[in-house]
Amino acid sequence: MLPEQQDILWTFVTLLFTVFSILVFINVIKNCRARPGVNAQKWGIVFGAFILLSLYQTNEMFSLNQQEQLGYVGNQVLTVFFILLTWGIFFKGENIESQSPPLIRVAFFYSTISILLAGYTNWLPQQRSDPPPKAVAFTGEVTMEEYADMGKVIVFGAKQVAGQKSIGKGQCPLCHTFDPGDNIGRCPNLFGVEERSHTRIKEDRYLNSPIAIGEKDGPSGIIKGKPDEIPEEYRRDGSPDLIGEDYLRESLMCPSCYVVVSYGKAGDTVSPMPLIHKPPISLSKFELNSVITWLQAKDTPGEFSKVTVPLPSPDDTASEEPAVDGGEAPIFATGTETPEEIVNLMGCPLCHTIPGVEGAVGELGPKLHEKINAPNRIKDARYEGSAKTTQEYVRESILNPSAYVVMNEEEGELFPDGVMPADFGSKLSINALNKLVEFISNTEESGS
Repeated sequence: MLPEQQDILWTFVTLLFTVFSILVFINVIKNCRARPGVNAQKWGIVFGAFILLSLYQTNEMFSLNQQEQLGYVGNQVLTVFFILLTWGIFFKGENIESQSPPLIRVAFFYSTISILLAGYTNWLPQQRSDPPPKAVAFTGEVTMEEYADMGKVIVFGAKQVAGQKSIGKGQCPLCHTFDPGDNIGRCPNLFGVEERSHTRIKEDRYLNSPIAIGEKDGPSGIIKGKPDEIPEEYRRDGSPDLIGEDYLRESLMCPSCYVVVSYGKAGDTVSPMPLIHKPPISLSKFELNSVITWLQAKDTPGEFSKVTVPLPSPDDTASEEPAVDGGEAPIFATGTETPEEIVNLMGCPLCHTIPGVEGAVGELGPKLHEKINAPNRIKDARYEGSAKTTQEYVRESILNPSAYVVMNEEEGELFPDGVMPADFGSKLSINALNKLVEFISNTEESGS
């Protein structure tokens, strides 16, 4: 469920609380009228005030999103508690506790069950149920909403399935999360990134670490903090002054220009994130700008006042390949490709450093130096697979990556299990798998 949506269960419960307060009021008034000497005016004012309070809280609840509702419901629970307490005082004080009607007792029981059920369902781990991103095809002028939608398609893909991790061309969900409170620990949560982009560029740490403003980052070739010196094909128009948009663009093209604390290597000076404007992702300027547009607009759905990326011209959209319509063909290697092409097609360089493959310097998974590593891992006491040779181990690792989880020696802990997709068996022909296994089995560290 998206953070701006309402929770249906909490909405139901708030209506139930209001109905409950009205039923209590009606019951109290009837009892007052049936018994001379009972101060009907006093009790009517007391329970009438509870109705007004319940109506006010219901109105407030309807104006909140899911996260806010979860915090606000405590106020309504407290109100119901005081209604029940006051209702009990009324019957006890008037010596008519035996006259309390079954309907009120049932309402009390039902309210209690609803509160417990609501709390339990919200305590359970929640899955996203976003609608699939719109497939976007551009042939001329586009609106800002369409531009942002394309960015979402690049992040999540056009065929997103409710409740399942969906990954688009940008591969972002492999490591990033996007909702408040959701953090898988691999890379920063990108909720609120638009707001942070403006303050980040003013931090002393950004200005000086790991490289200073004006210095060049080797792997990316980007000069930090200099938007007018970004490679021309990705450069924005306008003032050379550094703005939040530039921080977002720089984070995508030069992730090691600034590394968020506790999310980097070598003392948070090197980012494990790949360069998305280079292979294997290779986003064009048009695609990269659409992702920035979505990042700037995603936390304020339907409102684009914070977007600083200009809309592309019809010439820009006409020059894009038809693949931007989101109708991605299934990824499949037939075996006619070179090993390097298969590696890039499968997205291996996003997480792995692979000798012999240009741009394959991923840091999120083990380095693939399997000519030496595989025989040693087969002998490891933790190894429970069935491989006897390097080729068998590599094949097993591709088809069943959870069979053996490699130790990250730098961090002193295992690499996260479950990150590497387990569906390569459906993406590789027999010939492609054999070619990939043979190639990976002979990779070794330079100089070995």
